[in-house]
Amino acid sequence: MNNGVISRIAARLSLGLSVAFLALLAVLHVLEPEFNSGHLISEYQLGDYGFLMSLAFCFLGTSALLLALALGPRLRTQAGRVGWWGLIGIGAAFFVAGVFPPVQTPVITGYLHGISGLVAIVGSPITFTLIGRSLARSEARFLLSSRLLGPTVVAWVGLWFFLIALTVVSLNGQMETRLPVWVSVANRFLIVTYCIWLMAAAWIATCKRPSLI
Repeated sequence: MNNGVISRIAARLSLGLSVAFLALLAVLHVLEPEFNSGHLISEYQLGDYGFLMSLAFCFLGTSALLLALALGPRLRTQAGRVGWWGLIGIGAAFFVAGVFPPVQTPVITGYLHGISGLVAIVGSPITFTLIGRSLARSEARFLLSSRLLGPTVVAWVGLWFFLIALTVVSLNGQMETRLPVWVSVANRFLIVTYCIWLMAAAWIATCKRPSLI
């Protein structure tokens, strides 16, 4: 089995796991409706079906790691190599978030969840941008830039929407109380935009590299 076949298999698995994450998240909205409003998605881990949210995070982390395996041979620029390591870090962060739920005790568990969440949330759009630029430069004839440009922009919108929402809530002193509904919406929008990018990149990785002429 050559490297191209392995990359395409990894890409298909990555795509499937991202879809599985979204499916589990949707199911949790039905199983644990008490966390639908005024809560972040990680808080589903605290409910009766919390293991499903933990599993979903592990799925998303594995999806990112498989995508790194699939895209590795195509990321030939310096930015691409940095993006590759970023994708590894994001995958590990989502996995850690799945293993360690956002609990207050023991403190180290909640701390690990918070740090991993910060890495995944802030690092994802940066990594997406680096990888998209690398692919656009090395395989411009394959039109990868246009295929990933939209999902990358949407991911940045998701990040800024969420950061602005958190900033407004913090300035209003609402961080210690139940979060407003629109913060919950911003959080869910953010993770969906990240999944869209991962799925778009995985779909691209299933295609054969263009032959050089």
